[in-house]
Amino acid sequence: MTIDNSPVVIRDRKLMYILVISLILLLSGILISDFFDEPFLGRSREFYAIMIAAIYILINAYRFFLDLNFINFSDQEGKIIIKYYSLRPFMQKHRSIEISQNSFVKFEIIGKAAGIKKYLVLYQRIQNKIAKYPPISITALTNDELNSILTSLSSKVSVKN
Repeated sequence: MTIDNSPVVIRDRKLMYILVISLILLLSGILISDFFDEPFLGRSREFYAIMIAAIYILINAYRFFLDLNFINFSDQEGKIIIKYYSLRPFMQKHRSIEISQNSFVKFEIIGKAAGIKKYLVLYQRIQNKIAKYPPISITALTNDELNSILTSLSSKVSVKN
């Protein structure tokens, strides 16, 4: 079974392009327009420009906080393979985890920030010791994708125990 969340990634990228274009158009319109020569609703054009820029910054800060990842999960050929990369700007380092189903021990889901952010942690047996992989942000997965991955991982754990 192979699962990836590319529709979420595409939607996220489109949203960011639309936000940048909207920011440029709105700021240009406010700063160039004759409409804002006189204060509008008691506020100057600079106030509106700063507020729009602040909203844009807050949206990007929230996206950065969520730590969204593109995830490609595969559990075929006796291996569990998770390829992922961060959707944060300037942090697109591609990572991959490959675990033999024979050495896969367990997994856990960790919720942070009141359950807004979710992380998947995988454990593998290496030379009679349990190794823990770094957490993978799974916040960008839909409920169906997450349930499919959890079902697959649960079946791999129950096979050995």
